[in-house]
Amino acid sequence: MKYLLAAFFSIISICVMHAQDILEQQEEQVTDSVMSYEDSMRIVMMSWTPEERWLYGLRNRMDSVLQNHRTTTTTVYTGRGRRRRATRKTITRNYHVGMTVYDLTADSTIFSYNDNDLYIPASTQKLFVSITALSTVGSNHHFRTDVSYDGTVETDSIYHVDSIWHDSINVEVKIDTIFRKYLKGNVYVSSGFDPTLDKNAIEYVACKVMALDVDSIDGYIYAYEPQKRMVSGQWFWDKHPSRFFASSLYQALKDDGVAFSADKAYSSLSVPLDHKTYGLTSLYTPLPIILKRMMKNSDNFYAESMLLNLCDLRDVNNWTYNSCTQKVKEMVGKAGGRTSDYIIDDGSGLSHSNKTTPIIETQILRYAYHNKDIYELLYESLPIAGVDGTLSSRMIGTPAYRNVRAKTGTVNGVQTLAGYVKASNGHFLAFSIMVNNNYDQAGGRSLQNQLCAEMAK
Repeated sequence: MKYLLAAFFSIISICVMHAQDILEQQEEQVTDSVMSYEDSMRIVMMSWTPEERWLYGLRNRMDSVLQNHRTTTTTVYTGRGRRRRATRKTITRNYHVGMTVYDLTADSTIFSYNDNDLYIPASTQKLFVSITALSTVGSNHHFRTDVSYDGTVETDSIYHVDSIWHDSINVEVKIDTIFRKYLKGNVYVSSGFDPTLDKNAIEYVACKVMALDVDSIDGYIYAYEPQKRMVSGQWFWDKHPSRFFASSLYQALKDDGVAFSADKAYSSLSVPLDHKTYGLTSLYTPLPIILKRMMKNSDNFYAESMLLNLCDLRDVNNWTYNSCTQKVKEMVGKAGGRTSDYIIDDGSGLSHSNKTTPIIETQILRYAYHNKDIYELLYESLPIAGVDGTLSSRMIGTPAYRNVRAKTGTVNGVQTLAGYVKASNGHFLAFSIMVNNNYDQAGGRSLQNQLCAEMAK
């Protein structure tokens, strides 16, 4: 029995050793297979052109960044008082990310990620408005403010009298005669929604009114704003340029000693068609000046003013807010985008009702790039990474520094970025990165910064 057990265990030992040999051989075969695949890839890549190797590396790096940002480690607190404990926990991000990269040099899409999904664009909406403005009204367009008046300039005399008692009789005695020259009419400020009107402009127009050589106005100063009838519920009407300008002009004239029969400036939706007015002066601000501040500083009021200038403001019978937004949709169609995937609710991007896709944003950037009259002014107006505007403090110390020019977008739960980047191989790229459903703004911007750095490599 003893010898039988020894023989049995000996057989078992031989079988185990044989099995181990088989496993080791299989592992060697797998390793050889992996190594042979890696070696074959190296051989294949050696035959690639520099552009092909660059493209392969770019896509791998972009995929890696997007995968790594799916999770984040955060501090979670449990318990209360002395039992309160802080622990580190890895959680899955629930934000919605979409991205498109278009190689303008090669004229082809080179990277996409959820690029046909609809997203809230936030202030990248200003790209749509600016490109539409440059392609329709053009860079020579001016934001115009007209100041006029009606009525006539008249003079009369005011006698200053006093009464004295003479022989128990109250006698009125003329002491002085005051000559008065006044405007018997109204002053009208009709704005082309110029958001740049400032104190200097107000003082200039006040001088023009004073040139009428009047010491009082028996009438009103009106902010003429007929377009308000076509727009309801829009926030920017509270800051209507002509209304602000009319109120400021009223105060400036009062400070200069002009007396008024009215106690404030008023707004007017209409002037009778047979109403004759006389021009005092007109102010003009070129579109490129509006564009630069609108894009560099992401000025919402400037963006709304530009949207309203997409149709002729002087054609008060046909001008509507919807006709202006329709101009933007038409531009999207010309750029090759599906207009059904673009919803515009305002020009600034403040509304969460605006919707678009990353692919449409790169399409309009491509459209601008291929139209010199649009592209040159647009490119100059975009914030430069690490240098100015809303990108002044971002991407410093990365390959994206000074190589990215893009429009930022931030509203509640939304971080977006779209523009142009110069890659290290000389290729010029248009890109759109859209992050929605994310309330960690720093995390969203960090993702965008990393992706831009990879594109610039």
